[in-house]
Amino acid sequence: MKNIYRSIFAIVVTVVISVNVQATPIHQASSVTATTADFGGSFALVNMINQSGLSAGYTSGVTDFTSYTGSTTHNGLEGFSVGPDGQFSFDLGSALNIDGLALWASTNIGSLASFDLYADTDQIWGNGVGSLLGSFNALGGVGSDPAQIFSFAATSTQFLHIDILSTQGGIGFQPGIGEIAFRGASEVPEPISIALLGLGLAGIGFSRKR
Repeated sequence: MKNIYRSIFAIVVTVVISVNVQATPIHQASSVTATTADFGGSFALVNMINQSGLSAGYTSGVTDFTSYTGSTTHNGLEGFSVGPDGQFSFDLGSALNIDGLALWASTNIGSLASFDLYADTDQIWGNGVGSLLGSFNALGGVGSDPAQIFSFAATSTQFLHIDILSTQGGIGFQPGIGEIAFRGASEVPEPISIALLGLGLAGIGFSRKR
């Protein structure tokens, strides 16, 4: 009998740990726009969301954010608008629960430096913005740059705006980003579901004993 209960306890503990330590997926924006014109060519805005300059690719919504951003660098195509300054707006494709972003800098002097991040109900900057998620400062790129991680309170949103406050060259330069991606917020299971799981396993053990 003791061995049965020990086995049940071990199973419950293993399941609880595995459920609580969930991977936080990386999310790719489906589109990006800017309040000033797209620079185009090898500096087209889409290059900041299409993985083109990264040392390895990822699968949006599947690849673990922490593992991926901890080992992936950027040294290639980047996205710029004609500026000066302005805003970048992102559509995630659907409402997602997120709590952070990864930014890979550009080696260009216009690489994003200081910025505010907003959640919104649409991708249009000019008709008003939603809640401020945070104010951040990024480092410039030097080549083969690691991801810079910026965290904020978990929020559910489809649209995000980056309000560009300055670039690495200061104010007034054409702004850009090497690559950007977003972190899915980890979801903690409800305690009742874990309790029910434990009771279910206990029931199995009891029936086997009989």
